[in-house]
Amino acid sequence: MTSTSAPLPRSAPSAQGVDAAGVDRLLDAVADADIEMHSLMVLRHGHVVAEGWWAPFAADLKHLVYSLSKTFTSAAAGLAVAEGRFGLDDVVADHFPELIPSDLDEKYRRYLVRHALSMSSGHEQEALDRAAAASSDADGDLLAGFFRVPPEREPGTIFAYNQPTIYGVGRLVAKTTGGTILDYLTPRLLEPLGIHEAQWMMLGDVEMGFSGIHVFTESLAKTGQLVLDGGAWHGQQILDPAWVAAATSEQMQNDAAHRAPGGLEPTDWQQGYGFQYWMNRHGFRGDGAYGQFIIVWPEEDAVIVTTAETIDMQALLSLITTHLRPAMTGSGTAEADAALAARLASLALPLPHDTGAPFAGTFAADVSSPVVGPFSFGEAVPGAQQVEVVEAGDGWTLRFLGDGLDVALAVGRGAWAAGEWPASAEGLDAVPFRSVAGVDPDGVWRARLRMIQTPHTLQVDIAPGAAATISWRYPPLRGDGPGGHALPSRG
Repeated sequence: MTSTSAPLPRSAPSAQGVDAAGVDRLLDAVADADIEMHSLMVLRHGHVVAEGWWAPFAADLKHLVYSLSKTFTSAAAGLAVAEGRFGLDDVVADHFPELIPSDLDEKYRRYLVRHALSMSSGHEQEALDRAAAASSDADGDLLAGFFRVPPEREPGTIFAYNQPTIYGVGRLVAKTTGGTILDYLTPRLLEPLGIHEAQWMMLGDVEMGFSGIHVFTESLAKTGQLVLDGGAWHGQQILDPAWVAAATSEQMQNDAAHRAPGGLEPTDWQQGYGFQYWMNRHGFRGDGAYGQFIIVWPEEDAVIVTTAETIDMQALLSLITTHLRPAMTGSGTAEADAALAARLASLALPLPHDTGAPFAGTFAADVSSPVVGPFSFGEAVPGAQQVEVVEAGDGWTLRFLGDGLDVALAVGRGAWAAGEWPASAEGLDAVPFRSVAGVDPDGVWRARLRMIQTPHTLQVDIAPGAAATISWRYPPLRGDGPGGHALPSRG
């Protein structure tokens, strides 16, 4: 297949029947709800009609999209099924005899690839932690550990969001194709779409599959447009249209009657599940933790992409539906188009308040602060015992010090400064940061260190005479600190 590296076509909103004032109202609503956005891209009739990045995020910075990674693994599975490498009705365990324990639960003999793709393995709850614990008896292999966690129900009868299921599909793609998931996807999907920047966190020799891919916002938009168009791209049929239709329609019910007993889920998490796509109240979506979305509205011929850092993902979905659906009614004006373009071009995240007072010193590290959010894993910066703040040029140098730890980041004053957290091993890229700080009226130095290829912000707050409080605004879904987010080098 040939590469079509050209970007998506751009258009004024009104030329595609979109009222720019509706997008403007969405931006207002997001700000009023205190939802931190990193990027927004709206497509109609295959054209980008609105796009913006909240500085310091930018179009040429890739972004960790967490479980939105599953849509790429789903695409790899669809390609492999079309090539006859495995089938939807294959028993997953049959492909991994070397990983099967002697006491394999007999329900795994009826656990099919389609169950893995539709989160209906028969487990009543997420099995990732249990699989990881059980993997200690299987040379640390997560999939082998998963086969040691018996399903409570018959496969195909109950929905549970369950990471090892799609991880197993990624392993199946790798095993039947002789490489990694990216090796397989690159010539078949990524290159034809002009996606050249993708990097993926690994579990052993294979990508995580259920999480970990880092891509541009526009690359997400391209994959959304691909599935909206039934797998076709610039005259090429990239994905089997029958696969796309199946993946983006309900394969497993996930309402209260088809889940294990528990609390009510948000509305847009009860509409059914496809092959790694969620059904919405309107259309369907891929999604990742903290607000990474590809939302597809077939009726409107529209795709909406967001990257963000929010724990209220339902609120973001609801605001998008409330404000953008009515905007796709064919109205709009050139004046509204121009006003929206100007606003989108000037988006920026707030900087810390700054009195301009001097600040420097060496401080003990306090890593005991509780974090707000659904995930918390140990210390924000493992091993940090001290921080050193040195005035440097138009900002500071911030050093994290501890047993085996010595990392310095540039911190801007009134502007974001670029820095890197060093990679922990050869073959990995350093982790880029954008950082800024200020001294507030109470003399507190507040630094915001954005791990810019992820949704996450490391916060360092130092009050006069106190220790340096180090915490994540919302913690990453892995607990090994910034160094754990180093990506395999792309050569």
